[in-house]
Amino acid sequence: MEDKAIEILQVMLSRRGLKTDLERLTLDTLERANAYKIGDTLVIFSQKEKGLLERDIEKLTDFASKMEMKQGLVIVTLSPPSENVLKVVKALAKQRIQLFHIRQLQFDITTHRMVSPHFIFDENFKKQHPDITKEYEKRKITKPEEQLPWLDSQDAMAKWIGAIPGDIVYVQRPSDTAGNADFWRYVVEDANVA
Repeated sequence: MEDKAIEILQVMLSRRGLKTDLERLTLDTLERANAYKIGDTLVIFSQKEKGLLERDIEKLTDFASKMEMKQGLVIVTLSPPSENVLKVVKALAKQRIQLFHIRQLQFDITTHRMVSPHFIFDENFKKQHPDITKEYEKRKITKPEEQLPWLDSQDAMAKWIGAIPGDIVYVQRPSDTAGNADFWRYVVEDANVA
């Protein structure tokens, strides 16, 4: 399962335009973990059956910081994370920390017919898609954090495209009547907190 997850992570990072060269690392800071460097991203596969603890997340973020991983940290667990661990990861989302259950990395979710394309609505995207930018400007959005629906930083597609809190995500959904329907979402640490 780990080999397939690495393959999917390389696909995910390459679609973001990032390096995907793979290097195995030795990690003494966490027991029962496999560490890799994919480009400038640190990837940790926890081998703990019962999942990670908050202190494990702290150790891993310190290790990633010392290694100067410019594209952040991806943590892959064998079991779904606890609410406390998820809360810690969401609080660190601006540091490009993403948490995956290993089953989430067994296939490319963007190839599923029910998944709409998601894009970070940044300056590069705006230059490449002036028609979409004009549509956004028509909506007169001055405070996206208040005017747009929220997207959780640990949402599957937010993680896939590398969105962090503060980003605006453009979603293009197929519509039977309009052809395509344009939606924008504002990425927050935790969409369940008002």
